[in-house]
Amino acid sequence: MFTGNNFHNFESDIFLMDTLFKNSGQSQGVELKKIGHKKQIIRSIYFKGPVSSAELSRHLPLSTPKINSLLQELITEGFLKELGHGDSSGGRRPAIYGLIEESFYLIGITINIHRTIVSVFNACNQEISGPHFVEVPMKKNIRMFDEIFDEVKVILQNLKIDQEKIIGVGIEMPGLVNQESWMNKTYFPDVRNLNEYIAGVFGFPVFFDNDARIRTFAEQQFGLAQGRQNVLMVHADWGIGLGLILNGQLYSGKSGFSGEFGHIPMMENGELCHCGKRGCLEAIASVAAISRKARHGMEGGIPSLLMKMAENDLNKIDTNLVIHAARQGDQFSISLLTEVGHWLGKGITYLIQVINPELIIIGGKLAEAGQFFEAPLRQAITTYTNPDISGETEISFSIMGVKAGPIGAAAFAIDQLSQ
Repeated sequence: MFTGNNFHNFESDIFLMDTLFKNSGQSQGVELKKIGHKKQIIRSIYFKGPVSSAELSRHLPLSTPKINSLLQELITEGFLKELGHGDSSGGRRPAIYGLIEESFYLIGITINIHRTIVSVFNACNQEISGPHFVEVPMKKNIRMFDEIFDEVKVILQNLKIDQEKIIGVGIEMPGLVNQESWMNKTYFPDVRNLNEYIAGVFGFPVFFDNDARIRTFAEQQFGLAQGRQNVLMVHADWGIGLGLILNGQLYSGKSGFSGEFGHIPMMENGELCHCGKRGCLEAIASVAAISRKARHGMEGGIPSLLMKMAENDLNKIDTNLVIHAARQGDQFSISLLTEVGHWLGKGITYLIQVINPELIIIGGKLAEAGQFFEAPLRQAITTYTNPDISGETEISFSIMGVKAGPIGAAAFAIDQLSQ
């Protein structure tokens, strides 16, 4: 199962295309079209949950009789089951259909600059294993995916599920991602079709995207952005990224590089950013910036609970500790988070003025500290934006937490497989 040559084909393993391809000519085209429709039904139920055939017909360009026929085939093939009947709107109570939990599985993976997080989801988008924290960080060495798969292999072996039912892997990672060529230009600039390389390692179809866009997709499908048309998702973590939903569609830009919000210069002659410029928002208001400033403060002898909490070890001082100290009333830690709120709020003012979104979601590690920087963030927005514009924008903190990455990545995989 775990050989690089054992690359699964979603259509053949999951939708029995090996038998459908025995037909030819016009018949083959008809069968392929039917398979595409089945994929759309499975995708719709995966994202929306159990539905009736009438509800599916409102979301899919198919008639109710056609959908009923496909639903019965999917039941026969072992993907769907009838869950009972819904409420009547005047006629017969409609049958409700849902996916069978063990009919297929997806793997969702988050890779950041310090570690990897792995979760396994069933067909009903339920996390059946994880999150597993793997000590493999993002790095410019393509062999890192072999290291990650070594850990994934152990997870799958312990699960004892039918490996043939794993239909795909979704991965979120930092960097400039171009999906047309499946490249990460930041970390692997010379590797085209990186997804095929990773798939060769894993033995499953693989799809990846930039971390901020994956988080935005997760919010759009399962979180605060559901049903919204114009939403920005600020991924405030080790870096600061931005995902955009414009007119109901996830926006990537010409090359997939939209959302590099963290590299907007905010401060003249400020801290050097890893991008090579000085004073970028990311260099002064990210998780990495907080950790750096906290250590510098302790080196300078600023009174704080941090050194005691870190057992006098500077290397143990990180943003988690700063947030914990702030909750204990440590004024230095609170001041660090307050400063982050000011700069993040000032950066967000540019987004509000230019895009006029209905909602801005703040996610990532910094969302955990919202109680400390929300007030200065809102104050900066009030100070620097036109109130007629900013008054129309709601600011919220993501409630998805650490699961946002893996659940979004897994959902991204089935979304790609369904196209």
